[in-house]
Amino acid sequence: MLVGMSRSSNGKAGRRLRLFKRREDDLLERSFRSCPGCAADVHVFADVCRHCGGALEIALAG
Repeated sequence: MLVGMSRSSNGKAGRRLRLFKRREDDLLERSFRSCPGCAADVHVFADVCRHCGGALEIALAG
């Protein structure tokens, strides 16, 4: 009798050939910046800090 097996159950899933090395995605780090008033992390598009209420300038990429 022939029993079908899924790929994950035969142990070969961890031995795949990888042509491209996976790099760490720094999108999360690029999405936040430090508030000049209280040094808390704030979103790059925020115009007011949630922690101290200080005004923030939106920096344009150049």
